[in-house]
Order: sequence, then structure tokens, then C-alpha cells
Amino acid sequence: MKQAAKKRIFFCIGPAIRKRWAFAIFLFLFWMLPISAQVSVSAELSQNEILIGDQIKLTILSYYQPPTEISDVGFSVLNGITGLEVLRAERFEKDNGEQGKLLEIQIAATSFDSGYYRIPPIPVLYRQNGREDTAWTQELGLRVNTFPITTDSVELQPIKDIIGEPMNIWDTLPWLVGIFLLAGLGLFIFFMLRRPPPPLPPPPPIRVPIHQLALEQLEQLESRKLWQQGQVKDYHSGLTHIIREYLEKRYHLAALESTTDQILQQLGHVGLSPEWQKGLRRLLQSADLVKFAKATPPASYHTEALEEARSFIRSTQDEEAVVEIAREIPGFPGPSEEASINPPPYILDTEGEPLLLAGFWRRFFARLLDIYVFPFLVLLSVFLLVGRPDNQEIGWLLILPYLAGLWLYHALMDHFWGGPAGKLLLGIRVTDEKGRFLSFGRASLRFLGKLISESFFWLGYLFYFLNRNRRQTLHDMMAQTFVIRKLPPVGGA
Repeated sequence: MKQAAKKRIFFCIGPAIRKRWAFAIFLFLFWMLPISAQVSVSAELSQNEILIGDQIKLTILSYYQPPTEISDVGFSVLNGITGLEVLRAERFEKDNGEQGKLLEIQIAATSFDSGYYRIPPIPVLYRQNGREDTAWTQELGLRVNTFPITTDSVELQPIKDIIGEPMNIWDTLPWLVGIFLLAGLGLFIFFMLRRPPPPLPPPPPIRVPIHQLALEQLEQLESRKLWQQGQVKDYHSGLTHIIREYLEKRYHLAALESTTDQILQQLGHVGLSPEWQKGLRRLLQSADLVKFAKATPPASYHTEALEEARSFIRSTQDEEAVVEIAREIPGFPGPSEEASINPPPYILDTEGEPLLLAGFWRRFFARLLDIYVFPFLVLLSVFLLVGRPDNQEIGWLLILPYLAGLWLYHALMDHFWGGPAGKLLLGIRVTDEKGRFLSFGRASLRFLGKLISESFFWLGYLFYFLNRNRRQTLHDMMAQTFVIRKLPPVGGA
């Protein structure tokens, strides 16, 4: 009965009334649709009061439902606030699914002027249903206070001393490099001062007549009194040598390289008188008997032979026939003195082949390679792997393994290959007194001595110039080693 009554009431309502209710419901639903899709924005400060120089965070939140899109957040209005400085701004977006999306802008700002700052509403531009619109945040306020000043004392306090930090290896590194450079410069100056002057040019020779030179040689032979001391062979050898040299220079004969018979055959072609040819024959043949047949002529013959040679030279002299001889000047170094000034290359006399000791500059540049280039590459590799130490303790902890690595590097290289990379590149090797590669113990002792030599301003290298015959530095003397230029035989000591 009730259901039938309801149907009768519904159908009793007229068609016009039903149309008005349907239109009203449609308008209500259409009006609620844009309301549910509105963009919601807000802004908040991390704190409302700060001290001068402190930073605050301003957060702008924008909630929206796709297909609505946020096109821009106009926080640039903050740049127009005098005294407020924007440091940085970060943008974050989050998708909450059916609840919509969230756009978060975090702005870091600070101020160095005290006072109250009004932060105006910030516009948020968005696009919805094909049209642009703007939503605004609420207005905010920020107070910046100065530092509080205590009033318990108005006395001026003394200026505090500068707080010094403890020195570490990185503070002393420039000093160490400077010391090494100064030591190298000092060694260079010392070496240059000890360097011998260049040899003087030889004086011009003097021109002496051939016969005068031969007569002076005969007088020197006579003053030596060889035959009186039983040196008959040496006496006649010297006499015939003077005559042969005179014949070669006076008559241009190959007398020094010819036998007696060959000389006698040549005498007839130079216009020498038969009398003198006969006298020279007797003189040269008698000397051959003394030299080769061990003949012993009478004592009077020695003087007669000398006088006969002197008479022959005087009879055949020619003033125009001259010879050039080296001039001797007092104070000018002769051949022997020059050899002492510029000695021959230093030799390490071993049981086998003699070895040439390395010079200063070759060792110097090899050490530069070993002490600067290769350790620098090692340190650079360490820094690339672990970074620079942040404190002094870590810096000193790195020195110990670094020194241990250098010790193993030098000791093993000296033991197996005769020297580190710098010496190998420049063609020099480290050996013992017998020219053999060092044992590991001796190589370690040499490395320890090298640390001592270089710790005291490289003074250990001055020993190189103090014992120049052996060319040993302090660490070479400690380990009894030598630096040579020739590759020694393979095999450790």
C-alpha cells in the first residue's frame, strides 16, 4: 500500500517541477568540480626570529591535482626586500597518487641588518583547464636581532694572542724543498770553484838549426858518462840515434827506420863526400857490433866515436836547415804538469776488466731524477688514492710507510739491477770494490748513509770532492761502494 502511494505522489508532481530539480542538481555538481581542483599554496619560516648572520629556511608548499600544472613560483619578490639576502633555492616534487602532487620550494636566506622584515605573499602561477591563474601564499614576518651585550662589565679587555696551530709535514715541505735547492746550488758553486782552469795554449815553437840541435844532444850524451859507468850499449845506441836523426833532418833520409846498409846506400845520392861516407860506415857498423854482437871496443874508441860524430856534423852543417822545437817557458806547465792538472779518467781497478768511475754531473742528474721525479709520482699516486691528510698525525703516519717504500725500492734496485731508475736511465751503476752488484744488506746500509748525507744540507756529497781519486760520497764510504759507468758482470756480492 505504501509503495503504491509513493508512486502516485511521484507521478502527481508535474514535469516542469522535475526539470527544475534536475537542472539544480547539474549546476551543483558543475560548481563543485572546479572547487575540488583548486591549487592550495602555503609558506612558512623555520623560525620567526634570528640573530644577525644566521640563516633561516622559507618553505613554499603547493598542492595541486593533475591535469593542473604549476608553471612558476615567483619567490624572486624576495630580492626586492632591502637587507634580506637569498642564498640558495631548491625545488622538490612529490607524486602522492590519487591525492595529487606536491611542489616544495626551500629557500635559504640571511640578513646582516637588524630589524623587522615583512615577507609579502608569494605568487604561484598555474595552468588549469587551458587558462592561467595565480595563487598567493600568506604574508610572513621576520625579526633580525643584534647580538646581546652583557652589562655586567664595561672594562676593555686585552687583545688575545693569535692561536697558533701545530706545524705538520705540509708546513715544513716548502722549507725542505728550499733547503734541497740551496744545497744543490752550493754544491754547484763549490764544484765550479774547484774546477781546474782550461789548459793554456802552447807557446809558439822556436826554430833551431839542425846542426846546433845535434851538437847539443852530443854534449848531453857526453855529460851522462854512460860508457864510464859500464853502459856501453846505451852510449852507442844514443850516439847512432843522434846521427840518424841528423841525417834524416839534414838530408831528408829515412834514417831512423832504415838499417845501416840501407843508410850507407842512400849516402851516395845526397852528395856526401867518400871520406865522410867511409867514416860513417865505420861509426855505424861499430855501433851495431856493440849493440847486437855485444862487442867491447877499447876505451879510447868511445871518445873517438863521439869526436868523429861531432866533426861530421860541423863539416856538413847548413844554417838554413832548421827544425821547430817546443819552447819551454818558466812557469808554463809542461806535458807532465799538464797531465797532473787534467788527470786521465778515474779507473776502478778490479780483478777483471777495469771500470770507469762515473763523473759528478752524471750522478747529480741521476739523483735529481730519483729524489724529485719518481718520489713525486709516488706521492701523487698516494694522494689520488687516499686524498690529502687532514691532520698532522695522519701526515706523520704516511711518512713511515713512504720511507719504508723508498728503502725497499733503493735496496732492491741496487741489489738486482745496480741502481735505481735515475742511474739506469743515465747509464751508471752502483757496485762494490770488485765491480759486482751490491748485496741487499750493503744496499740497505748505503740507503741509510744516503739519508744521513742528505739530512745535513747534503754535506755528505762534499766527500766526493775530497777523495777525488775514488769519487766516493759519504754513503759510498760507509758501504764501500763505487758508482761506475760500465755495466758490471751479473751476480751479487
